[in-house]
Amino acid sequence: MRFKAKKSTALTRRRSTVNSQSGAVAVEFALVLPIFLVLVLGIFEFGRAFNIQISLSEAAREAARYAAIHQSESGYAVGDAQAAGVAAAPSVDLDPGDISIASTGTSPCNVEVNIAYSTPWMTGFPGLVPGMPAELAVSGTGVMRCGG
Repeated sequence: MRFKAKKSTALTRRRSTVNSQSGAVAVEFALVLPIFLVLVLGIFEFGRAFNIQISLSEAAREAARYAAIHQSESGYAVGDAQAAGVAAAPSVDLDPGDISIASTGTSPCNVEVNIAYSTPWMTGFPGLVPGMPAELAVSGTGVMRCGG
């Protein structure tokens, strides 16, 4: 007597379940991937914007410090304070024209430095979103009392 091996119905069910769900993984991946990419690109853009903001704040403080200390000297020029601000932010491509310096008051006076900087987005993705600006605009301000 020969017995024919009967296929297990559990094994057959398992194979059919695996085959029917193989397309579900691709659909789930297609749904999750855009959300994940937007999240990752947003993290990159936020990190870069935060780095630029910190650099501009440091540059404004340094330019205000330089102007406040050297303003009373005879050889002082606004360009020197602007150069000090540019040197304080090496990670940002600043021009001296981006830095405005104003002195207010007489005794004691305050030096206020404003830096306005605009740069394209790193990934270009936020520019594609309606309502988002085409460029990243960041500013920094520093104020110091004259004489140190």
